[in-house]
Amino acid sequence: MELIDFILKAKLSAYAANDERYIREFDDGSKGFEYASGTYRYVDRFYGFNPFSGTEQVFDRRGLLIWKMNYYGEVVATGMDARKIYSFLKDALRLITPEYPFRGPANLEKEKFSYENIQKGTLDSFHGIESIYAIKERVYYLFYHGGKMIEKL
Repeated sequence: MELIDFILKAKLSAYAANDERYIREFDDGSKGFEYASGTYRYVDRFYGFNPFSGTEQVFDRRGLLIWKMNYYGEVVATGMDARKIYSFLKDALRLITPEYPFRGPANLEKEKFSYENIQKGTLDSFHGIESIYAIKERVYYLFYHGGKMIEKL
């Protein structure tokens, strides 16, 4: 299995799956998800609720870190239910593709929310920002960056 295919499957099986039964609590106080298939293992660990910060990592069969993404985000709207915003976010995250493998699609509109993801780079080295708007007001943002961790000689 190619790394990109594994990352897509792992992300769809983790936070975007919207199934609280699979959330793990780690010794350091973080929460997250783990997924393994074939020769890869994926771990997504995050701290907090609003704001929140975390990291997604992929390890090979030897346990070596080969890919990583860091992120930080928060709901910035006052008076809005963060859970509703995060629910819409999960809808967007389920629409990842090989062209948009880091978070959600370029754009998504549903009911009163719109999602925007501006990404730059490739699986090797990338960065981006995603935003959610409610009636043209930004109510959420997340910064992310990462890339392959395979040493180049």
